[in-house]
Amino acid sequence: MRRFSNTALIMGGPVMSCMPVSSRATAAQAADASGLSATAVHNSGYHVASNILDTCMETFGAALSEAAGRLTAAEVFCGHGYESIHDEAVALVLGAAGLPPEQTRAILSEPFPVEASARLMQLLQGRCESRLPVAYLLGEAWLAGICFKCDARALVPRSPIAQVVVDGCQPWWATSVPPRTVVDLCCGGGSLGIIASQVFTAATVLLSDIDPQALSLAQENVQRCAAERGIQCLQGHLLASLAARSIDLILANPPYVSAAEMAYLPAEYRHEPRGALEADEEGVALAVELLRDAARVLSDSGLLLLEVGESVEALEKHLPRVPFTWIDLPEGGTGVAAVSAQELRDWIATGAL
Repeated sequence: MRRFSNTALIMGGPVMSCMPVSSRATAAQAADASGLSATAVHNSGYHVASNILDTCMETFGAALSEAAGRLTAAEVFCGHGYESIHDEAVALVLGAAGLPPEQTRAILSEPFPVEASARLMQLLQGRCESRLPVAYLLGEAWLAGICFKCDARALVPRSPIAQVVVDGCQPWWATSVPPRTVVDLCCGGGSLGIIASQVFTAATVLLSDIDPQALSLAQENVQRCAAERGIQCLQGHLLASLAARSIDLILANPPYVSAAEMAYLPAEYRHEPRGALEADEEGVALAVELLRDAARVLSDSGLLLLEVGESVEALEKHLPRVPFTWIDLPEGGTGVAAVSAQELRDWIATGAL
């Protein structure tokens, strides 16, 4: 079974199933899941390092229990690629020990290194007190079986579009010839485009973002994960710098959180670049602009995969005559539309878009 989360490992139970979450959760969704307001999360006052000397973590199992207990007491919000406290605890324990994610239950009885104990306490302090996402603390995030470098220059990679790409964009890609040109739009650290380069090996792949910091991280990930693929990085606003009918496949994950929702997101989201999260007009302004320009840029057989997460209702309200097709995502996630070039041009011709 393919996994689109930050880990896929065995430790203390069956293979972890960290359901991918939408790249930008709404305030309501995040608050309901955490059971706390952003203010309450920020002011929880949990001090993870207060009793480091009293902590006994002789085995990996003891370390895992300790980490899970501290994360639970701190009431952290799990919304950046890990679906549970257990998943986060496993990632932190293995990260502290410098071990890869593929482990079995046998490791639970093995001695936990003394130096790893100190590192784990530092990681827990960053997670519980500063509310840093696990991926930022560890400096890496897994998506579709690829380990990406991850830091605050871009969002933590977790887009459910990855599921669709790994499956070859089927059944949405309508021709027998694979895409020849792919652009990962608002690419952040470049994860979707790099995944696409592994699936469509003959394609020319572009990673595009308006933020030079995000693009610098994307370039580092290209060197780390796909140096031989010839992937290019391009700075620009949405599709403005691309020629007409030049792209076969657009993977688009633009900002889509409204300003009102931003005010209520859990503290973990405040460590991510605000410009990569927030959009005007109830979060749909950039999505609407992108839909209109994609009709110009896509080839005749082209396809747009657009993620808007929990802003589906707002987008449909803004474009009431557009019959969007929302993809069922069995691995988790919401709000990904598949739109062909012909559909876009027809919607524009009829005035629906």
